Amino acid sequence: MPADIFARLHDLAASAETRPADMRPVLLRVSTDLFVLHASHTAQEIRLFEEMACRLIDDADAATLAIIAQKLASCADAPAAVLRRLLARGGPAACELLRDDRRIAGAELRRVAASGPCDQACAVAGRKDLDREIAGLLAGRPEREVARALAANASAPLAVEDLRLLVSRGREDQELARALFSREDELSLDHLPLYLAGDAGRRGALLRLARAAGVAALGRPDAAGDLDAAACARLEGAALRQKRAALALDLADILGCDPLCARRIVEDDSGDVLTLAFIAIGLPREIAARIFLIAFPKVGTDRAMFARNMKLYETLPRRDAARVIGAVTGESRRAATELRRRGRAPPAGRSAQPDSARDPLAARGAANRAEPSGA
Repeated sequence: MPADIFARLHDLAASAETRPADMRPVLLRVSTDLFVLHASHTAQEIRLFEEMACRLIDDADAATLAIIAQKLASCADAPAAVLRRLLARGGPAACELLRDDRRIAGAELRRVAASGPCDQACAVAGRKDLDREIAGLLAGRPEREVARALAANASAPLAVEDLRLLVSRGREDQELARALFSREDELSLDHLPLYLAGDAGRRGALLRLARAAGVAALGRPDAAGDLDAAACARLEGAALRQKRAALALDLADILGCDPLCARRIVEDDSGDVLTLAFIAIGLPREIAARIFLIAFPKVGTDRAMFARNMKLYETLPRRDAARVIGAVTGESRRAATELRRRGRAPPAGRSAQPDSARDPLAARGAANRAEPSGA
């Protein structure tokens, strides 16, 4: 890179006050383009560029600074003073550097990950060199944009507890759920809360995992019998009236979940999540069939879809269906929180609860049956 080019640009920058204001961003871009054309630079060239850039940065607009930062982030000889000035300006320029500049100190990245502005934390979440500590700090941020950016970064190393935290949030955030599914992480039971967001292939894989997890319980009776007659009548009555909203509210009451979550279960086009919910609460198969035929014509009139859902009654144990629906509705999270509150959390990898307590949906069904019919 000829030094006379930099000398000329330096002279132009020095006299920029006599030129139109929009010339200063142009000079900054031109000098940066010249600087990054070469992989290595002399000390004189670096000094000239630093002097010019620092003189021009304060008058440049945010869009120009973002372009400059993007170019300098991967330039090994970019002057530290220029990078610091760009970071200090914040906005898109700082985000470009935080995402791509490998020279930023780990302490600064941890600070931004823990308490920096949301846009800067999102930029850090997109880095290809994240470590688990920084990923953990980002996973604990409350902003959904940060969670989505972290999940979308396939190279981000997520500890099991951080993955579970993101998955629990993905239960109510379809974009986050899709980002988590797009990662190369192998599907596990930790992904069960995302069942509603999965396509047919992922749902099938999650069901197989739930079945495999329930193998240890083969031969044991379910914790509760069929759903009580009054609750069955309420569900079928809502279907007869073509009132899906009422059906969702009744289902939410039986499952003990958020009504919006129950509504998503009811409105799912395939009907398989609703079928799992029916199995989990102990709704008899014939009543489930009538509900689909009456209130869900897309399922009821599609022979293959209807048969597939009814077959779940034959092939999926109630305990396994309850495992899936409990994860979808967040029941397992509430149960774990309650255990911790009481100081009775089971050891890692084990459950200190009896079978009935491990099946919260079945336990809730038993409680409903115990209530007076007029309640």
